[in-house]
Amino acid sequence: MLLLYLRHKETVTENHVVPLKVFISVQNGRQHLLAYAPRFDRITSFRIDRVDSVVLGDVCEDFDSLRDTLTNMQQHMWGVSTQGRSNERIEHIEFTVTYGDNEQHIHNRLLREKRCGTVEKIDNNTSRFSADVYDSTEVIPWIRTFICRITDISFSNKDVEKQF
Repeated sequence: MLLLYLRHKETVTENHVVPLKVFISVQNGRQHLLAYAPRFDRITSFRIDRVDSVVLGDVCEDFDSLRDTLTNMQQHMWGVSTQGRSNERIEHIEFTVTYGDNEQHIHNRLLREKRCGTVEKIDNNTSRFSADVYDSTEVIPWIRTFICRITDISFSNKDVEKQF
């Protein structure tokens, strides 16, 4: 168990956590500690660049179980968020893109970048991406890169769909 002192702007908060894994963004290099926070009774992420200091605590007897829980959660994590803004635990995203005969690289890109999602080829010029994630807002920047090719899109979180 660790006691993290996190700074955000002018305030410092204390968090007792069980550190589980460090995630590093391939896009921006930002590092996040994924840890079990008993105060919230869930696994959550903490930006490492906001950690002001750390105090070691006792050994957590449930570490292996918590680490297994995180490993299972990763099948629904697009980034580091383990909880979306809706009250639903898992949010569904689906969108369809079209492309020209000479643009098969679009389908290949979907396959390469799908992370925890799935890609289905509808026909020679149409593909559908779908995913069940904890926080659908994390996927929006990537979806925007297909904006002119999207023919259909739906989010189970209608607030996120409206924002998009």
